[in-house]
Amino acid sequence: MSVERTPSATGLVLTGLTGTVAAIGALLGGSAAAIAGVPVAIAGVYRTSRAILAGGVALLFAGVVLAGAGGGAPEAVVVAMIGTVLAWDVGENAISMAGQLRTGAGERAEIVHAAAVSTVTLTVAVAGYSVYLVASAGQPEIALSLLVFGVVLVVLALGR
Repeated sequence: MSVERTPSATGLVLTGLTGTVAAIGALLGGSAAAIAGVPVAIAGVYRTSRAILAGGVALLFAGVVLAGAGGGAPEAVVVAMIGTVLAWDVGENAISMAGQLRTGAGERAEIVHAAAVSTVTLTVAVAGYSVYLVASAGQPEIALSLLVFGVVLVVLALGR
């Protein structure tokens, strides 16, 4: 008897929700480019393909960069960046859980993971935004999104 190893519905929904947050943030920042990333990221999780998920997240991130470079509101850019980071992390976690557990066994763990990563990401984003507000002597909004993205990557790398 083989064990089915597909991502949970929770993982798919979390990836879709966080990707949608990223797309809405980018859209409010003036870039519609991130919208295409949401279904691609979901497809990556559904197919348990890290490459497809990475493609979707790259599209989401492109929307963030375009929103920041286009002079979008810093708050919208931060929201888009938070959504992008969370979509990437919860998608990766869903794929990992699908490879390790039988279908549906890790839904609670996925929710706890998403909550923990959301807390860390929000904390880092608020800190980055605070630094931006204090030191924003004509800095472009893209600097804020890249600062937040870099800090989140460092925090995530230290946590693994």
